[in-house]
Amino acid sequence: MGKDEYLTLREDLRAALGNDSDSYAEIRERAKSVRSIIMAEIARALTASLNAEAKQRPQDTLIEKRELASWVNHELRQLGLTLAFPGTGRPAILTATPGRRDADEGSRFRLESKDDRGRRIMSPSLMWMPELDPIENPPRIEGGARCR
Repeated sequence: MGKDEYLTLREDLRAALGNDSDSYAEIRERAKSVRSIIMAEIARALTASLNAEAKQRPQDTLIEKRELASWVNHELRQLGLTLAFPGTGRPAILTATPGRRDADEGSRFRLESKDDRGRRIMSPSLMWMPELDPIENPPRIEGGARCR
């Protein structure tokens, strides 16, 4: 994308968000929609290259798996994305766990999420990097806030 195309994109975003004379509620709803569209497109654009990059990185030992999981989670977090939990689509993070006998032998990747009650749930474990499915990281719910 060239400089002119970025300027055109910015102008299109301004037009989509509306005017200063619109109410806060109107602009807020449009902003939420625009954000979701943009995040979905960023996730779509990154999926293949993220998977390719992750699969070429070392992942033989538990330390390598943990470093890779940390890298994936960090990269996605920087972009406002997270991973989709298999079957539910809930937000998830990639983790690495040790094998049964020792840290390296049988070390595995897992996706970790939370169920409706806030309890931690884990995906089945895999010896090698699973296919990563980036999604928009939903806004967090303010724990002590009165407005939810």
